[in-house]
Amino acid sequence: MRVGPCGAMGVFAIHLLHMDKLTEDAIREIEQIHSSWIEFEVAGEYQSVMALCADDIELWPPDAQPVLGRAAVSAQLSRGTMRIHGIEITDLRIRGSNEIAYVTSNFTTTFSSAEDSTARLASGSHLWILERRDGTWVAVLVSWSLWVGTAISGTREPPPFRSVRSTY
Repeated sequence: MRVGPCGAMGVFAIHLLHMDKLTEDAIREIEQIHSSWIEFEVAGEYQSVMALCADDIELWPPDAQPVLGRAAVSAQLSRGTMRIHGIEITDLRIRGSNEIAYVTSNFTTTFSSAEDSTARLASGSHLWILERRDGTWVAVLVSWSLWVGTAISGTREPPPFRSVRSTY
């Protein structure tokens, strides 16, 4: 079996160069972005959330069409009427290369609505894709799925769009 000319191997070698695993510094940067996003979301600081996103950010909520672009995502986040009381993250995993990273975790969000202060829970998992652009990690896609949406009192209620940001 013939491998091919040296030029073809050079392209393969360059591709492998970009497949390096994330450095510890990159992992720490991404963990900081993730935790800042959570803090901003709980505080209702959606402009600060948007500062962590690329201009071409995509939100892929469960059972809804994707929301594409900074303006549309910002409008969607500020439209919500839910108040987030807290977001608990478990099983956080960060994988990727020096150019792209994948963040997965499970979450439980406690929230209430403007009309009803009864605390409710939404649980699920999320996937974020981040890219390193101009030396900075930015979120380019955030997708999530919901497992459970129950009121703490025990009645079933679907979770709100914003309850899980990461938008989740």
